[in-house]
Amino acid sequence: GRSAAVWAEIGDPIGQAGADLTYADRLDDAAARAVVEGVRRRMGEIGCRWMMERADTFYARRPARPPGPVRVETLGILRLLRDGVTVPAPAWRSRKARDILKILLARRGRPVTREFLMETLWPGEATANLANRLHVAVSTLRSVLDPDHRFDGQRFVATDDDTVRARLEHLEVDVESFLDDANTGLALLRAGRTDEALPLLVRAESGYRGDFLEEDLYADWAVPLREQARAAYLAAAARLAQHAREAGDIDAVTRYLLRILEH
Repeated sequence: GRSAAVWAEIGDPIGQAGADLTYADRLDDAAARAVVEGVRRRMGEIGCRWMMERADTFYARRPARPPGPVRVETLGILRLLRDGVTVPAPAWRSRKARDILKILLARRGRPVTREFLMETLWPGEATANLANRLHVAVSTLRSVLDPDHRFDGQRFVATDDDTVRARLEHLEVDVESFLDDANTGLALLRAGRTDEALPLLVRAESGYRGDFLEEDLYADWAVPLREQARAAYLAAAARLAQHAREAGDIDAVTRYLLRILEH
């Protein structure tokens, strides 16, 4: 998604088309079809036959995409799913393990120092006495994410002597998918590619079930991503309301504006 947005901004149509097809592999069929058809049309306009052929064969070569083993929903309240099944609250066994996952996701895969985690999870206590408690909490988190030990211990949560981080390449996280859809859709709109942008913006808007980790409203570490996601939502919803107004769909305009007021 970010690559497509970059190509759209700098105006390289062939590089942009390649990034779009790569991104389309991550989408459901309806959204992917809109992207692929847009690529084929634009490549036809500039006579790039080899990229048109690549678009034509997209579905034939597209691999099946089974759901990932771990999905985390953060828009609203935290919900963890393993193989599509919600993990019940008692399975966590540790509130600290849940809090570590939240903090790691709020940092979007960037390393978080062990010192920061200890100070945040056990405020006011001497960090020199907390290393073992943090180790236990991280181990508990790993066991919740992968209770049957199907994967390497570093698969979802990576650690070293100083830091802990979430490996987002192995986790499905709703706020990350939302930001990809919203930002790519907005970039496509700026490039004048409305037909391709709208399916992504519609999916982003409908998938925004609430602000990032609403249950941690006063946690400082959650604020930057919460504000980033909310701003992306408001921009996407405003553009959809504008498009609906231009199309004369007053019911849709009203729905989008009420959702904007809600957030």
